[in-house]
Amino acid sequence: MGNEIKLLEKPSKTSVKNDMRRLRDLGKKLISLTDGTLKNINLPDHIYVCIQIAKKMSSDEAKRRQISFLGKQLRDMEDSDVLQIIKRISSAHGRPNCKPDEVYSWQKKLLLGDTNALEEFVTQYPNTDRQKLKNLKRAVFRTRNECNKLKAKKKLFEYITHICC
Repeated sequence: MGNEIKLLEKPSKTSVKNDMRRLRDLGKKLISLTDGTLKNINLPDHIYVCIQIAKKMSSDEAKRRQISFLGKQLRDMEDSDVLQIIKRISSAHGRPNCKPDEVYSWQKKLLLGDTNALEEFVTQYPNTDRQKLKNLKRAVFRTRNECNKLKAKKKLFEYITHICC
C-alpha cells in the first residue's frame, strides 16, 4: 500500500525545475545551430518557428523569454520526441566526443597551406561554412603583428572546435 502512494505522488519542485532548466539549455543549443543543421534535424514546425524568432531577437531579455517559451514548447512534447531531437543534434552536429588532438591536427593541416586539407575538412564535416573557414585561414596569414596572428589562430581553432565537436 505504501508503494502505491509513492507512485501517485507528483514529482518534487526541484526535479520539475531541473527538467525545465535542461529543456531551456536544449533550446539554447538549438538556437546556436546553423539553419542547415536545423533543417537536417527535422524539427516540428512550431519549434522551428520559435527558434527562428529567437535568432532574430537582439534584446537579451526578449531572447531569454523566447528561450523559456521554447523550453515550454519542448516540455509539452513527448519525452521520446525530445530524446530523438537530442540524438539528431549530436549526430548532425558532429561527433559527440570531441578530441582536442583532432582539432589541433586539423588546424595544423589547414595552416600548412595544403589545399586538399580544406576539401577533406569540408567533406568530413558537411555543415562547415567553407567561406568562413577560408577567411579565418586567410586572416592568419594576412596579419603581420604577432598578437593579431595569435588572435586569428585562436578564432580558427574555435571555429574548428565548434564544427568538430
